Amino acid sequence: MSAPILFVHASDELYGSDIILLELVRNLDKRRFSPHVVLPQDLPYEGQLSRALETAQVPHTSIDMAVLRRRYASPHGVLMFTKRLIGGTLRLRREMQEAKFTLVHSHTGTVWCGAIASKMLDVPHVFYIMEIVTSSWFTRRLVARFLAWRGDKVVAISHAVKEHLLRDAPSLAPHIEVIPPGINPDRFRPNEGGARVRQEWGVNEDEVLFGVVGRIHWWKGQEVFLQAATHVARQVPQARFAIVGDVVPGEEWRKDELKRLVHSLGIADKVIWPGYRKDTPHVMAALDVLVLPSTEPEPFGRVIVEAMATEKPVIASAHGGPVEIVLPHETGLLVPPRDPEALAKAMIDLARRPEQRLQMGKAGRQRVLERYTIERHVAAFEDLYERMLARGDRE
Repeated sequence: MSAPILFVHASDELYGSDIILLELVRNLDKRRFSPHVVLPQDLPYEGQLSRALETAQVPHTSIDMAVLRRRYASPHGVLMFTKRLIGGTLRLRREMQEAKFTLVHSHTGTVWCGAIASKMLDVPHVFYIMEIVTSSWFTRRLVARFLAWRGDKVVAISHAVKEHLLRDAPSLAPHIEVIPPGINPDRFRPNEGGARVRQEWGVNEDEVLFGVVGRIHWWKGQEVFLQAATHVARQVPQARFAIVGDVVPGEEWRKDELKRLVHSLGIADKVIWPGYRKDTPHVMAALDVLVLPSTEPEPFGRVIVEAMATEKPVIASAHGGPVEIVLPHETGLLVPPRDPEALAKAMIDLARRPEQRLQMGKAGRQRVLERYTIERHVAAFEDLYERMLARGDRE
């Protein structure tokens, strides 16, 4: 009989952490584990993840539960967060009792209801941490201490995340391990639909297309990318730039600000705004270079692995997870964060050296096949669940 596992997640979208969850529950051995996913209702989501779970025939529900967000950083916000924390915890507790879940997996450190409910019922609990909190000393310490209190096991998405947590909660050391995410390399293949996407975007074969793929957010560095693009455009006239992705619901002003920046920089005719795309493998195949210019440490950088699997070189900020993934001058380049000039120099270098781009791309795919496949990722979690369910790895 398969073990029923409750997965508690922080959003109903299809960006990095959402895709990682989807791929995990979709690929679990259903003869051994029966996943059920709970999603929040605190934002006006479009329901991308829930629809994907429906297609994958993975049971899921949504409830009004607390998710640690910046919007709660006020006296009124604290009250709303507390209300949702209590209500969501009690609702999950009832669901756990009714469905007899044997393990709870909280997907990111921003969801706490499942952790508290599992404590009430003495059910094993694991956190999968996919964030590096730097925004305030209080929040950073609060999250780390909560994980130390309630994580029977804490899994970090990278060694960068692990070391970040241990600085604030050294007591986590015996309970923490690292499991990087994985992708299906059969989905991310060179030239898979790339020509069609380039044609759709009006990008010619002889143009060099740089792209940032992912959420438009305050720390993702899209503005640094655009500032660098002004330097690149002057020296490489055939360069084009794409910002693929969209904002958190309610933060449309962020995209408006970026568009105003593009016009003020005089490169509006060089920048493409595809918005959110479901066909990520085709988008990666359309690019010549993926850029990840995050201004804060990236916990991992799944888009880097997706690009490398598609035989694309990567330029990333030299902090956080990308330092573990990118081999400098072999699979891509690392540049100082928040430095448009350094980023532009790296972009110009790769724009002018197509043979190097080709070599880096091939080395990148080989690295993905060796380290970052979905089979390795799922097997690692299945092994962890087995250990926890045997109660041999909770202490």
